[in-house]
Amino acid sequence: MTRRRLSSVVAMTVVLTLAAGCTDPVEPASARFEGPPPGSATPIPTPTVDVRAELVEALRRSQGVPHRYAVRGGMPEGKKVRGEGALEPKARRSRATVSITGGKDPQKGSRIVIGTDSWSRESAGEQWVHVDLKRIRRDDPFLRFDWADPTGLKAFATSIVSADRTGPRTYTGRFDPNGKDAKPFLPVGAPGIISLGMPPSPFTVETDARGWVTSISVTLTPSEGPKLALVTTLSGHGTAMKISKPSGAAEAADFYYSK
Repeated sequence: MTRRRLSSVVAMTVVLTLAAGCTDPVEPASARFEGPPPGSATPIPTPTVDVRAELVEALRRSQGVPHRYAVRGGMPEGKKVRGEGALEPKARRSRATVSITGGKDPQKGSRIVIGTDSWSRESAGEQWVHVDLKRIRRDDPFLRFDWADPTGLKAFATSIVSADRTGPRTYTGRFDPNGKDAKPFLPVGAPGIISLGMPPSPFTVETDARGWVTSISVTLTPSEGPKLALVTTLSGHGTAMKISKPSGAAEAADFYYSK
């Protein structure tokens, strides 16, 4: 397997730049005190709920436990992304399969990561290829794996600008889609879109009765082409995912680790 082919399988992304015009700024939600109307008695101030902080906590709590996820949505140039995976963050085990179809250069592949070991292949039936993540460069755009934020969920939580609760289990608001340090975090679960110069964009997050995040929907508006709707669903929170090392894997050649 050539380096280019393996790199494509491992990366599982189409990194694209999106741009759009500016819109009116959105004020972030925050805790505040409401004053009484003129001439009325002065009640004891009651702080409003900081909805943004509440939502960020739900996202971080959901990221911290084992869970499954599925991704679907549109991408620039008429492409579509579909994927599914499982994550055990504390055990440092991850499994993902992603396909990007339509347009030019379709991609498809699977990856298993356990600690600092990574195995990848393009399709079922092919031999897995093992890469020792301790030997690659930290800034390698194709082979690296970030255990601090493996699916982009942490970056999404940080990017939230404003939030409102629009139902017992529903949050809506705006987030900053521009990748920090040019690192993609969208779609959550299969990061592969880098946005530059785009204004705050809308999102909807659904939770279940126990407060686990079950759905993240975002909409991006590029300067050219149609809007891009991306949806990630999460399930099985707290359930062991049974992610195992594949058998019969080949070792990556030494030049994968060249400095």
